[in-house]
Amino acid sequence: MFNIKQYIKQVLSNDEILNLTSDKKVHFLHALDPIPPYVEYEIFDEDGAAWSEGKEVATNYYVQIDIFSKEDYTELENKIKEKMINAGFERTGGADLYEEDTQLYHKPMRFIYTTKIEGGI
Repeated sequence: MFNIKQYIKQVLSNDEILNLTSDKKVHFLHALDPIPPYVEYEIFDEDGAAWSEGKEVATNYYVQIDIFSKEDYTELENKIKEKMINAGFERTGGADLYEEDTQLYHKPMRFIYTTKIEGGI
């Protein structure tokens, strides 16, 4: 059975991405005591994408990947976009933010991934 969390972690655990982070890893949902720059990811929604005979046969996964940094994160941003798109994700949005409370630049990027389900749910 397909595991979207493992797939995202696998895609993001590419050396070209990890080498641009301080701790050389990506974090699901929330990093504990991270040192910037660091990357977090989450599935913020999912829904049925296709149905057959009353069974869901494809699922949409809506993913957010967040970069937190004290300086320019453009190279990390571009590597993440490249790896995610090459892995079959479609980019749906992004923003450039600054978090006053942590004094970190924050780049949320959103993607969608659709997977077929063998035999349906």
